[in-house]
Amino acid sequence: MKKLMLVAIAVSVLSACSSPAERMAQCEAQGVSKDTCYMAEQNRSTAMNAVAEKQALENAANAVQHGQSAKVLDPLREASFTANGIKATVSNGFFSATVNGKKATVKRFNANAYEITGAGYILSVTLDENGITDASWNKTHGRDHGLLQVIQK
Repeated sequence: MKKLMLVAIAVSVLSACSSPAERMAQCEAQGVSKDTCYMAEQNRSTAMNAVAEKQALENAANAVQHGQSAKVLDPLREASFTANGIKATVSNGFFSATVNGKKATVKRFNANAYEITGAGYILSVTLDENGITDASWNKTHGRDHGLLQVIQK
């Protein structure tokens, strides 16, 4: 793997030294036919693309393996939030939510921070391993804001 990376880096550094047109001119200057020089340049380009594709596939496979081992647990399954004029619910592990009876969208920032948007409000919710630690609301237009009372189920 390391040898392959070193070869790829060396080839990319060396390839940056001259353009395909310069390489073609050098090849023809050595007395090689234009068709042969063209084929050599095409083979070089194909080999470089194959190395890059192989590395990309290895990187993707490593990312998938790492992503599967790093599981994120959401401690919340269902909760209700209330404040003056606001009644919101979230369920199914933060996949569905309502604000004042209307369907809302849920945006996940990370395993500990969510944002629920709907009915003219933005609700910010933070979690830890025990459940919700903090919940607040803002109007989408204007400066009204406040804290939410939380009932976890």
